[in-house]
Amino acid sequence: MKTHAERLEDLFFFASDLLGYDQLTELHMSWFDILLREQFVLLLAPVGHLKTTACTIVYPLFRLTEDPNMRILLVNEILDNAKGFLREMKGHLTQSEKFRERYGHWDLSADAWTEERIQIPRTEIRKEPSVAVASVLGTVVSQHPNLIVIDDPCSNRNTQTPHQRQKVITWFQKDLLPRLDDGGQIVVVMTRWHTEDIAGFIKSEPGFANWKVIDLAAEWEDAAGKRHVLFPEKFGAEKLARLRSQLGSSAYNCLYLNDPSGQEGADFKLSWIESGRYDRRPEDLTVFAGIDLAIGRREANSRFAYCVVGVDKAGTAYILDAYRNRLPFDEQLKCAKRLHRLHSPRLITVETNGFQAAFLESLRTDPETRLLPLRGVTTQGDKQARLRGLAPLFESGAIRLPRPEAGAWVGQMEEELLHFPHGSDDSLDALWLSLQGVQMQRVEPKIMFAEDIE
Repeated sequence: MKTHAERLEDLFFFASDLLGYDQLTELHMSWFDILLREQFVLLLAPVGHLKTTACTIVYPLFRLTEDPNMRILLVNEILDNAKGFLREMKGHLTQSEKFRERYGHWDLSADAWTEERIQIPRTEIRKEPSVAVASVLGTVVSQHPNLIVIDDPCSNRNTQTPHQRQKVITWFQKDLLPRLDDGGQIVVVMTRWHTEDIAGFIKSEPGFANWKVIDLAAEWEDAAGKRHVLFPEKFGAEKLARLRSQLGSSAYNCLYLNDPSGQEGADFKLSWIESGRYDRRPEDLTVFAGIDLAIGRREANSRFAYCVVGVDKAGTAYILDAYRNRLPFDEQLKCAKRLHRLHSPRLITVETNGFQAAFLESLRTDPETRLLPLRGVTTQGDKQARLRGLAPLFESGAIRLPRPEAGAWVGQMEEELLHFPHGSDDSLDALWLSLQGVQMQRVEPKIMFAEDIE
């Protein structure tokens, strides 16, 4: 009997050389390692990262090379997609000379194959086919596979309502799981669509504690703020940034970060953001800016941020620009100067809690900034409650965002809104501060300059 290491090496060679999937990398090798070790696997991987190739095509075929008596069931939300998996498998069995030379002719009974099932030569008599396919909510009676691969069981078509989500989970629990033969393996590979989809169910239910869960994002930042990408050979940082801009934060987070929390929008709804989009900057806006400083905080978690809004005569605030980054003190000062040159705001409001007052003091003594229209704001009370006060303004359309094409900052702002209160909130802080400036001008028209601040 081969060792695990030998099987793993064989599997990767099988995938890349015999089947010709030469785009597979060490990332997919790590998936193969888990598939060969674990009985119950939930793999959450981003769109386009070859999870179907590795887990739904290569792995089942490899298991058949080890044991031709295997009974395999492939499932997808849509039956035609599942048929496509089987069609790709058939192509290898009938057209790959490398495969046929090594494993023989498995298509001796190909005349009896259908779109939904195939059978290869066996050493045991079994009523089930070697490989069969089915759809989510489809019939799987009279089948007892010892390997089930469920590939992308969810999409926006079956996760929009609680009834839809529960219907899929009930089918998974009552129709599919009981069909697995004793000692068999079940693998779910998917992208997240909702917090209460099948993946959310498996991750949260105590009865599934024995499942191995691999939860992967296409990109992430480490504690030092360094950016990493999961599959650089195919999805580099520039491509991911372009996808985020095209899709918007909510869809991008689901499809590429496996983070569906933005679909919920407990405080800030995606529908509010979408309905308030503007295409062109209106004329005659009064511009305000807010600056959220990173001074006096833990460096690993702090970001400097600013937000610029333009307010029309009706009081609607159009978010014109935003920025956030980890910057040292001197770079934050330069950023404030740049903000003023670009947007010429009527008032710039700056948080001045604790050590942050040093920022205003530095601007006061700088010849370039001593006459900027600055106003310090001391924040008090519950920060989350303060930021939640923005929600009704988005709901009513009193705050509006441009379309994602306006810049990467739009996606960052959306991300903070849709993940509040669980994610970053630096841009939201800056937005709140900019609106404080609007309020100050309504009740106190006098402009406060840096040299006037005590």
